Amino acid sequence: MAHLLPPSPAEEFDKLLTQVRTYLPDPLMLESIQKAYEFSADKHANQKRVSGEPYILHPIAVAQILTEFNVDAPTLIAAILHDIVEDTDVPIETIEKLFGKTVATLVGGLTKIAKIQFSSTQHRMAENFRKMVLAMAKDLRVIVIKLADRLHNMRTLGSLAPEKRRRIAEETLEIYAPLANRLGIYGFKSELEDLCLKETKNQAYREISKKVAAKKQEREREILDIKTVLQGELQKYPFDTASVYGRPKHFYSIYKKMVDRELAFEDIHDLFAFRIIVGSVKECYEALGVLHAIWKPMPGRFKDYIAMPKANLYQSLHTTIVRPNGTPVEIQIRTREMHHVCEFGVAAHWSYKERNATPHTTTDLQRFSWLRHMMELQHDVQDPNEFLAAVKLDLFEEEIFVFTPKGDVVQLPTGATALDFAFAVHTDVGLHTVATKVNGRILPLRGKLSNGDIVEVLTATSQAPSKDWLNFVISSKARNKIRSHLRSEQREKSLQMGRDLLLHELEKRGVTYDALFRTGQIDKLAKAAKESSPEELFIAIGYGRISPKDLLAKVLPSPEEPSRLRLSPSDHAAPTAQPVRPPKNAPSGILVSGLDNILVTFGRCCSPLPGESIIGFITRGRGVSVHRNTCPRALDLDPVRRIDVQWADPALSKEKHNAYLRVVTQDRQGILAEITLAISGCGANIKKAQVRVSPNMMGILDFELDIHNLDQLHRVIAKIEAVSNVVFVERKTGGS
Repeated sequence: MAHLLPPSPAEEFDKLLTQVRTYLPDPLMLESIQKAYEFSADKHANQKRVSGEPYILHPIAVAQILTEFNVDAPTLIAAILHDIVEDTDVPIETIEKLFGKTVATLVGGLTKIAKIQFSSTQHRMAENFRKMVLAMAKDLRVIVIKLADRLHNMRTLGSLAPEKRRRIAEETLEIYAPLANRLGIYGFKSELEDLCLKETKNQAYREISKKVAAKKQEREREILDIKTVLQGELQKYPFDTASVYGRPKHFYSIYKKMVDRELAFEDIHDLFAFRIIVGSVKECYEALGVLHAIWKPMPGRFKDYIAMPKANLYQSLHTTIVRPNGTPVEIQIRTREMHHVCEFGVAAHWSYKERNATPHTTTDLQRFSWLRHMMELQHDVQDPNEFLAAVKLDLFEEEIFVFTPKGDVVQLPTGATALDFAFAVHTDVGLHTVATKVNGRILPLRGKLSNGDIVEVLTATSQAPSKDWLNFVISSKARNKIRSHLRSEQREKSLQMGRDLLLHELEKRGVTYDALFRTGQIDKLAKAAKESSPEELFIAIGYGRISPKDLLAKVLPSPEEPSRLRLSPSDHAAPTAQPVRPPKNAPSGILVSGLDNILVTFGRCCSPLPGESIIGFITRGRGVSVHRNTCPRALDLDPVRRIDVQWADPALSKEKHNAYLRVVTQDRQGILAEITLAISGCGANIKKAQVRVSPNMMGILDFELDIHNLDQLHRVIAKIEAVSNVVFVERKTGGS
């Protein structure tokens, strides 16, 4: 049997040049592209893809994909050179010298993205997202080239091992398809999703493919019938031009509808969609009137993305009509200019018509509000888990459009609440919101908003955010601003608590607070505790990181000499708790001021484990309540009731403690069994487990465990994270 020879690189490059000449006839630009090809072909000369083909065919194919968008010469050159720095010994300085700074910037950004590995722990994934966001913001052409690169890789996965194909497909579905959607490049998005479905849900893909193929002739006939009716009706009116297009829906779109609505394939009737392209915005609305005159519109399915464009600049009128036979049909109406943006997304703004207006960071940030918000997150959100959650929310969520009383449009994620709206208007408005009116009626802060709502916010300077707000807001801006305020508030509380606790210990020694400052000894105390200032010392005491009793015992003279404060030169180390020889029988595992016969309860708000720093508070009727020293609830308790507590020797305690974990996974057969095996393999006991699958087909597993100490919990988390398809593991509290 004769084997097909791989295409010749020279032939493929000639095809590329032929396409480029249709919109870039400038000889100098063509010469630069030719130079880039020759340079790349030389550097990749000895490299082959896994399929055995010459490696240079891949960058040529990436450039060919990009010519569909009429991209500029630097973008094409960067596409041809995109793997040079990563895969050869050519430094980025050489790229700049030979092809200019713009190309070097693009290749440099692509090289950084190429090094990102997303299948990792939560912290690393968050940092990788940060790198990608920065690369996008610097020049959006970087991510467009990367999307073309990923599309060609997905088209040619066949030579890779099945497990690697699946991993790449899962990463594409999680990261790159949503990015294509956010950039408005729907062609990339749809093809990437279909290719991912083929790899990750092959059985479903084959069934849908088979059933779609079986009804191909019937569907084509139905598309032609609807198209004929629409064209006939539109011709009765004086439209300048009115074109009608019908197309089958993509496999992934059908699959999502089957999953989200829990329908069988046979129960899905709208397997195709239509577009009507007219000459002006006015004609869009006139065409809508024609449609609704011949077929009944389906209630609640009309969306006006012309008056209120999506965050990715998409514009169209969407309506779903019901035909006389009862089947629904989705129809989009737009102008030719809107269609151009719909087809090419962000790349539409870099077309040959705007060739002199090179893509610019500031302009792109102004056009894409979601990208601007992601850049703000770089500075506002330091916690990796919060940053990752916020970015994914910005990538995946669709929008609704609501109005201020003055008629200004505010975009919010679907499912947003009245409080989300308040924060979208302004941070200060959100922080002081006491009530909202929606369409003239009072709506609770947690009330959900719908498209077209008119929202008025009522504020009061005395109002302050509550931790409960985090339970219902969904926008990343609202969540981040509330968390930031609460952290600041907790810092103030811990500062006051720390000052009060230190004052309490000073009074026991007959030392006045004023004397401590007047003599400058407070600075020496801060230095001995390795804190940068007295304020930081108070905060550390308030959080429970430092015991004021231990600190003063170490740096003050004996109580018989209370009138003077002296620090010895050797006392510049951080204070440590005085060792207490634990008794052999501490049933609770806790020593209260060195005693073991005190009733102890553990705060469900934080579920402390042996190995964590803890603080105790005397309660009424429940003995001593023990909390983690970072527990927000502990900061609200009266500092006068605080008492020294510490863990007994773990080696002598057989006490087990509750720990709560949430595991988020990609849905896969057998994954629950592997996770439970990982938990039991670490010696932990599962007391309770709850499992559910989210609408986006992610598994959410909540566990209540019996754990001996913090080290064991860390081993359990590490074992679970090592299970294939686990997205992340987080520790929860008993009440969450």
